Formats: sequence, structure tokens, C-alpha cells
Amino acid sequence: SDDLRDNVAAKIGPRHVSKVAVIPNFVDSEFITPLPRDTSYRTELGIGDEPVVMYAGNVGFSQSLDLVVEAARRIPEATFVINGDGSGREHFEQSAAGIPNIRFSGYQPKRRVPEVLATGDIHVVPLRKGLGAVSVPSKTYSILAAGRPVVAAIDPGTEVPRMLSASGAGISVPPDDIEPFVDALRKLVNDPRERDRMGRNAREWVVSHVSPAAVAEAYLSLVDSGR
Repeated sequence: SDDLRDNVAAKIGPRHVSKVAVIPNFVDSEFITPLPRDTSYRTELGIGDEPVVMYAGNVGFSQSLDLVVEAARRIPEATFVINGDGSGREHFEQSAAGIPNIRFSGYQPKRRVPEVLATGDIHVVPLRKGLGAVSVPSKTYSILAAGRPVVAAIDPGTEVPRMLSASGAGISVPPDDIEPFVDALRKLVNDPRERDRMGRNAREWVVSHVSPAAVAEAYLSLVDSGR
């Protein structure tokens, strides 16, 4: 990421900054593709046709999943799915007790990843304050490859907010702040056309920037430049 580049540049000195190039990891954009939202996974979770807000990934304490639990409480017209496992799962399940529109589900086999991602109409990527410059959640690339919009609660000016701004594939809000997080989610929950527009933007950005072909081209260009 650009944040990591800046960190490296600060250590090697200004004379060598021009030698530091940033090439992102690629996402398998042939394996993860946009699929219809009415998946078997949705049926397995007992979810109807209502909008689904999904978090997929590690269920720990650096992910600010308390925001997701509180958002479920405030947006009853959507179903929230926390898909994954980790040290915080028991805690968040207890926090969500009594909230009828939230589901917890464990990791699924790799072959089901595209289906799981397609189940979410909106995906969330929350990260605690101060972590945005040192962590780029790789799930973000997979979500965009699936053609789904993202609401990210991450430090402004870091990689994920920049990515969403450049691609038009989602909304970024400050970390650990429930009001803007809920506002952004509610906007997309109530606007399927905007969700679809952002989802198309997401897929187009992945193909042009982080698909295997795009990343390979970036490496070839770097080698050809003799940098």
C-alpha cells in the first residue's frame, strides 16, 4: 500500500524514495465473480429477500465489530451476518443476544467464498482507530471482485478509503463512530440502485487494477522501466 511505501521511504532516506514502487496483491477475479443475491447460503441462514449487511473475516477485537452489532440494533429492516470465527466471536454473540436480525456463521469452504460474498448486499470493513495505515484487509479486494459495495469504518486517508474513493465502490466513515457508520449503511440499505451502481464500479475497478492480468502488467512495466 502507499502507507507501507511511505513507511519504508522514511527508513531508507529521501535519496532512494524513487526506487520504491507499490504493486498491490491480486485477487482471483475469475474465481470470485458477481453472482445473484438469492444464494443457497442465504436460504441456509434463514434469510428472506431483505437486504443483507455482511461482515466476512476474522472475528477479533481489532475489527470494531461492536459497530456492526449496534448497527443491527438500529437498522431492523436489514439482516446482518457476521461470517467467520476468532477470539471475539463469543463476546460479540453475547452482545448481540436479543437482536433478532443478526446471524453468526463460521468460515465456509473455499469453494463457497463467491456464494458467501454474493449473499451480502452490502459488506462492512471496520477497523479500530490507528490501524488503517498498517493493515489493508485483503477481504476488501474479494468483496469488490464479487461486485458488492463496501462501507468501511477506517482511518481517513489510508489505503481502503482511498481505494473506495478512486473506484466509487463504497463509502468510508471514521473508525469507531457509530452515527456515520449507521447513516452510511442506512443509505445503502434503502437504495438498491445505488448499491448496484457501486457494485458495478467495484467489479470494473478490480478488473482494471487488481486482477491477475492487471497486476502482472504492473510488474512487467516496472521491469521494463529499469527502475
